[in-house]
Amino acid sequence: MIVDCHTHIFEAGSGGPFNLPSRGDDLVREMDAHGVDVSVVLPTPDSATNEFVQSECARWPDRLVPFYNPDFREPAKTVAVMESFYNSYGPKGLKIHPRLQDVTVEDSVVKEVLTWADERGVVVLFDVFMWGETVDNLLLHPLAYHKVAQQFPNLKMILAHAGGYKQHEAFIVAKSNPNVYLDLSLSPVYFKGSSLASDCTMLCTRLPAGRVIYGSDFPFVWSADSLAAVRKILADCSEEISREVMGLAMARLLELSA
Repeated sequence: MIVDCHTHIFEAGSGGPFNLPSRGDDLVREMDAHGVDVSVVLPTPDSATNEFVQSECARWPDRLVPFYNPDFREPAKTVAVMESFYNSYGPKGLKIHPRLQDVTVEDSVVKEVLTWADERGVVVLFDVFMWGETVDNLLLHPLAYHKVAQQFPNLKMILAHAGGYKQHEAFIVAKSNPNVYLDLSLSPVYFKGSSLASDCTMLCTRLPAGRVIYGSDFPFVWSADSLAAVRKILADCSEEISREVMGLAMARLLELSA
C-alpha cells in the first residue's frame, strides 16, 4: 500500500512550477499512473480552500483524504469555524503553513488550535521548509517544534519536507519526541545531488520504523521523480522500514484501511 501524505490540488485547475492540471481527477490519474493507493490532499491559502478540497475528495472517498487548514485571519473565530467544519465534514487532519499564513507556534491562536487538536486526537501537519524573507525566523525552523511536542506529548505532529535544509535538526526533534513524524516530500528531489538528499536514508534507519513517511508534494514535484528519489533512499533499508515509509505509518496515523 502506497500512501502519499502530501499533495495539493488547485481551484484554478492547474498549479505548481510545471502548471500541471491539478484537480481531484488529475491527482487520481497521476496516482493510478504510479501505483499510489491513497493521497492526503492539503488545503493551501489562496489556492485551495477547505471547501474545495473537501468537495473534490468526496468524489474519490477511497483514494483522496482531505485535511483542514485553519484560518488565522480572524483569531477570535478560528477555533469555532474549525470546529463547525469538522462537525460537518470530519476531515482527517490539520495542515498549518506558518510561512504562508504568517503565524508561528508561539502565537496564542496556534496554541488554541493545537489544544483543540490534542483533545480530539487530530493529526497536525506543519510545513517546515524555510526560505525567502522569513528564512531567519527561528520560530519557523524544526527546533521550534520541540517545545510544542513537549507541551502536547499525545499530539501526533508531522514536520513536512523533513525540515528542509535543516534536516538534521528535524531528525533530532523527532528522535527526542515520539509524537513527531517526518514527511519526505519535496526535499529528496529539491536537494538532489547534495548530501541532504542522501542523508534521508539516515532518517529512515535511525528513527524507529514508522516515524518517517512518504510524501510527494504534487504538483510541485512530479510523482515519478518523487517515487524514484524515495525508492533510492530506501534501497538499503529493510522491508519493514520500506513498508512503513511508503504507507503503513500514515495509514495507521489516519486509521485508514491497509
